[in-house]
Amino acid sequence: MLAGTAPRVASAIQRLTHDTGRGRGRDGKAAADYFEAVLADYLAIAHASGVGGMAFFRGKHVLELGPGDTRAFALLARLEGATWEGFDPFDIQSQHLPYLDAIYDPILVRRNEPRSVEECLQGAIVHTSATGLRRGGRRFQIIVSRAVLEHVRDLESLFELASSVATDDAVWIHKIDLRAHGIRHEHELDFLRFREPVWNIMSSHIDLPNRARAAAHLDLGDRVGLRTLWAAATHVIPRDEADRVRNELASPFCAMDADALSVLGLWLVQVGRGHPRASQGSKKLVAAPTERLSRY
Repeated sequence: MLAGTAPRVASAIQRLTHDTGRGRGRDGKAAADYFEAVLADYLAIAHASGVGGMAFFRGKHVLELGPGDTRAFALLARLEGATWEGFDPFDIQSQHLPYLDAIYDPILVRRNEPRSVEECLQGAIVHTSATGLRRGGRRFQIIVSRAVLEHVRDLESLFELASSVATDDAVWIHKIDLRAHGIRHEHELDFLRFREPVWNIMSSHIDLPNRARAAAHLDLGDRVGLRTLWAAATHVIPRDEADRVRNELASPFCAMDADALSVLGLWLVQVGRGHPRASQGSKKLVAAPTERLSRY
């Protein structure tokens, strides 16, 4: 609510509570480490799924969904040779320059970048409305998000919007956290015990997940003309543990099989119909290449 009505107040509260979305203690150099790892993870996933290598971002137009309170990934994308724009109905970028500079400066130093942050980020904008994003006129070849989709109330509308500004051969890479986000009493799936009307009331003004399961994310691409090329589970609980509580869950979760319920995190790579590998799509979940991914 504050992000929409009083963004500076929301930003100040985030600083005071250390609510960065990255976890506590990830400011300054630690935050720079985090964002460098985010970039490395995208490159590792692009490689694992066969859509790109180390030059994946070079020369591409990148759209980031939910860029958060910094432009750190935007800075890294620009240093990789990409153009960058963001989309978020609430632009929560911090207005506290020392906070931002403490993150940006280590990134520039590590890369021996002679340009200033302002020069590197020139033209990097965040759209806060569908109209603004469409009017921007950019067609994006890469669309990325990290720990964002689980908070979106209307996923189909978001994907329809992003599809309308994506190239026909665009690559979409998302990391999705399907866990409880703190709503846990005795079990990882406790937050699925609430009926949808109750959950909507509970979560309407706080940052709780939408509870869409892995299968919903896999099917969503089909409805907007994408092909799921590669999907990997990042967090999984034992199948028998999910099966033990399944009958105690609210609808529709009680009707899902234990395999579906056991997946609590997902890397997802989808492509447009015009991508050379669109015909090779698969919804079969594989294990994420953890040896090549960060600890974040």
